[in-house]
Amino acid sequence: MLYSKVYTPQDRADSIYQYVPFDVPAGVEGVTVSMRHNSFLSVIDLGLFDPVGFRGFSGSERDHVAVSEVDSTPGYLPGPIRAGTWFVSLGLHRVDPDGVKIEVEVTLGKPVFPDANLASAKPILPPRRKLKSRSGYRWFPADFHTHSVHSDGDLTLNELASLAAERGLELLAITDHNTTSHHRFLPEVSKFSGINLLAGQEVTTDSGHANSFGHSDWVDYREATDRWLSQTKNQGGLLSINHPLSAPCHWRRDTPSGIDLTELWHSSWDRKTTEPFEWWRDNGSKIPIGGSDFHRYTSDGLPGEPTTWVEIDTEDNEVTQSQVLAALSDGRVAISADPKAPVVFPLEDEMVVDGGDGMTLLAPSGKKTLITKDFTTVSGESGLYSLTDSNGMYHAIGFKK
Repeated sequence: MLYSKVYTPQDRADSIYQYVPFDVPAGVEGVTVSMRHNSFLSVIDLGLFDPVGFRGFSGSERDHVAVSEVDSTPGYLPGPIRAGTWFVSLGLHRVDPDGVKIEVEVTLGKPVFPDANLASAKPILPPRRKLKSRSGYRWFPADFHTHSVHSDGDLTLNELASLAAERGLELLAITDHNTTSHHRFLPEVSKFSGINLLAGQEVTTDSGHANSFGHSDWVDYREATDRWLSQTKNQGGLLSINHPLSAPCHWRRDTPSGIDLTELWHSSWDRKTTEPFEWWRDNGSKIPIGGSDFHRYTSDGLPGEPTTWVEIDTEDNEVTQSQVLAALSDGRVAISADPKAPVVFPLEDEMVVDGGDGMTLLAPSGKKTLITKDFTTVSGESGLYSLTDSNGMYHAIGFKK
């Protein structure tokens, strides 16, 4: 089947999501979709739905995808090739003022998949950094926002998890855009790389992004924000507003009550302005976390830039998703510039500064404390703490619920 149409800005105004239907008879081994357009300015997102529902999403990253019962292009789900009407989803993310001609070609039959490019050697893990914690608990360094080849990242799952582990992280959320295709691989990838992995997906639209953590069912990015929240909550997960100030992907959606987390420290922050703190206070003071939003070496901060520390109720090295979600819900978090940077974190009724000699700690009350040694404790009031150097650069954010 070959489909061709010129889409205009008015088509986008009518609906960002356009669909190309095609019929699949019984007994087909697989479906292959190719998409191309004639504009350098337009950005078109590609997705696929079968008669039952979601089969994959790759945004503007791919123009050729395939699914079969046993295999699929990253970002897409293998499974039964059901007879009936399927739909190619075209997301009109950006459309040239003169319109864009989009061609879609669908081929039925057995697809050909390239060999997976997996990391060939296990990572060399550095010594664990141990922060002081309550009895029966341990602080885990984490990154809650990363991408792999299952959306628009450059690294395979093994490569991404290995890189994070080698940098000293012990917990990683892989949050590929609008897909859960990576989730089925997480147990084996975790075992290979020696890092705890949290299932995640970045629900991605042109009006804002949110990470949905801790479950495997797909969240429909085409729905309203409160539906993202209910779909996440109904599966026992947590929802986080991502990089709310990072234009052009900043948050312009509504913020229904019940959203759990805010990505207060995103890698796009210059670490000198106070806008993230102001947005956080003006939008519900939700539990703060950080994320590198790592996609590739050439353009992003590395995994763990920043690092979110999570105090989890275990003294073991392995954790369950339930333990991670419980710790996040309880607000047992702290954020540092990287895994080795100073950390400000709660301990019983006090706040502890690990590292940061010569830096200044600002408490929620406005009180400032000059840190004169590598391990300092101050009385802990509820709220947000920050640690800056003499140039006003932020190095750590602490939180006490």
